[in-house]
Amino acid sequence: MGIMGLFQRKPKCPNCNAPLQAKPTRKQECPYCNKLILVRNGQLVTEEQATILDWLGALESFGISRKDFDEHRSKLSKNFGFQASVNDTIWRILNNLIMTYARNEAALEQIYREMAKLVSSEGKDPTQYLVEAEKVRKRRPDKPLQIKKQVFLGHDELKYVRGLRKEGKLDKAEELLQKAEPSPAVLDELRKIASTRARAAKKNGDWKAVVQYLESYTTYASQWREHCIEMVNQEPPALTESENLLLTEAKEKLASG
Repeated sequence: MGIMGLFQRKPKCPNCNAPLQAKPTRKQECPYCNKLILVRNGQLVTEEQATILDWLGALESFGISRKDFDEHRSKLSKNFGFQASVNDTIWRILNNLIMTYARNEAALEQIYREMAKLVSSEGKDPTQYLVEAEKVRKRRPDKPLQIKKQVFLGHDELKYVRGLRKEGKLDKAEELLQKAEPSPAVLDELRKIASTRARAAKKNGDWKAVVQYLESYTTYASQWREHCIEMVNQEPPALTESENLLLTEAKEKLASG
């Protein structure tokens, strides 16, 4: 080992301060305290610190600094009588930004979308904030009106929808997806819901419903094919091989019955 190696400090867990054998390059658990270690800008941070940094990055265009975050958190904590969470603090900041940028449609649209992202991360329905964002978007002079659905679902909102689907809340998930601009990702979620419904119908021997669910999806996807191609140069997701086999089986059952 060279002389410089003798003085190199071992990386430490940002949670428990225990020395680590090697510096993590991505998210991992600490072998001592089992808490998550995350990496931001080459630095090891706690899960909470990473969340704060991520939000400060998202709100950078509004001039929100770490000092602003800490001041809002301190005031909110005094009101609560205990340490305010990161999400509660960001929510307070977003509400203040709405008042600050009340006459700026471009800023308001982004603020409402950040609100939708925040509530989605908590497993709550983001629809009302997505609707407000879309209302503001339509008022923007620099955005010509197009034939669009009510809301746009981003990564965090789609994660919320996937959670609903996995919990079996298909009606609620489908309701939000039907309101959304039909991106390939949105259509893929609708396909998965149609597939889930079709497989349940097969178990009940309802072959007519199997055909209805799967063909309804293909019809809807076909309706928005050109939109998807214009949007991201991508075809809508097609039925999978197993879904096509199920559709064929259902049609054969109906024909023979």
